[in-house]
Amino acid sequence: MKELEEIRKEIDEVDKIITELFEKRMNLVMEVAEYKEKNSIPVSDSKREKKVIDKNIGYLKNKEYSEVLKEFYINFMNLSKKLERKRIYNEEKTSVNTSIYGLIGEKLGHSHSSYIHKLIFEKVGIKGIYNLFEVPKEKLKESVDTFKIIKCGGLNVTIPYKVEVMKELYEISEKARKIGAVNTLKFSREGISGFNTDYIGFGKMLSKFRVEIKNNICVVLGSGGAARAVLQYLKDNFAKDIYVVTRNPEKTSEIYGEFKVISYDELSNLKGDVIINCTPKGMYPKEGESPVDKEVVAKFSSAVDLIYNPVETLFLKYARESGVKAVNGLYMLVSQAAASEEIWNDISIDEIIVDEIFEVLEEKIKS
Repeated sequence: MKELEEIRKEIDEVDKIITELFEKRMNLVMEVAEYKEKNSIPVSDSKREKKVIDKNIGYLKNKEYSEVLKEFYINFMNLSKKLERKRIYNEEKTSVNTSIYGLIGEKLGHSHSSYIHKLIFEKVGIKGIYNLFEVPKEKLKESVDTFKIIKCGGLNVTIPYKVEVMKELYEISEKARKIGAVNTLKFSREGISGFNTDYIGFGKMLSKFRVEIKNNICVVLGSGGAARAVLQYLKDNFAKDIYVVTRNPEKTSEIYGEFKVISYDELSNLKGDVIINCTPKGMYPKEGESPVDKEVVAKFSSAVDLIYNPVETLFLKYARESGVKAVNGLYMLVSQAAASEEIWNDISIDEIIVDEIFEVLEEKIKS
């Protein structure tokens, strides 16, 4: 066996080679930054980053180092992007290149959106500011017009304006039109376009946590705005039976007639595969509430709650204690934010970045 000092001496020699190669790579990064600046290309290229990681993991002889190397390259490329941003977005250009983004709604006191988008800006290399804009109902049209005048980079929309704002739009995506609600606005010379990234976020959350929809019996608790994108996703992904549970089945049937609308009393007799809470029951600061009791949750294989604060609602606690897969809405929140940025900036954001932001936000909420 080698002596410790001998091993350290070899490490020092390797470090010297790494430093020389690091400098060489960073010189090339600066050349890339110059090219991107001249051709107005975004700093981040998630598809390229994933290829680099996968390719270099493939070079490993000892695959036990795969995860460590992946983390190394993620950090390495973040440093490279930081250097590129410093080269492209110097202080003299800040005021010119900084775009305004934001969230409009009636009450936004507990929103994490600003923090999420700040992290996205940092990781992707977007020069932007994301603010929360509380807008009274009677000022919605005036506010949207103002954002258009100032050439806003993009807006998210939350309750109670996801349906109402559609009247102000030049164009609505096919998916958002089917859902009947928008949560993302993109501004262009032609006008304002509306999209629904809740649908995208919900789908990515289910995929991430392996919640199967196809050929399964799915139950949606609640019939408000949050349920619209969920129901459309379940329909598009071939759920066997879709139930909407509401306190007023007769009235709800007029809106969601294509689904099976039932009362909470009727739900007690139903057994299914996936149960999804789209109500605010259990949301901070009313953590002690659940839309249904433990016996109902126990009749399903998976329980999904769109609520993300607290991380574990009473509804999800019932699921965990009953041996039912429990998934909160935090990954959906981050995924829909990333999808909005992709629409606004015509970029692609890799799942690696979404995962990183999800982990940071989860720790922040827990603490």
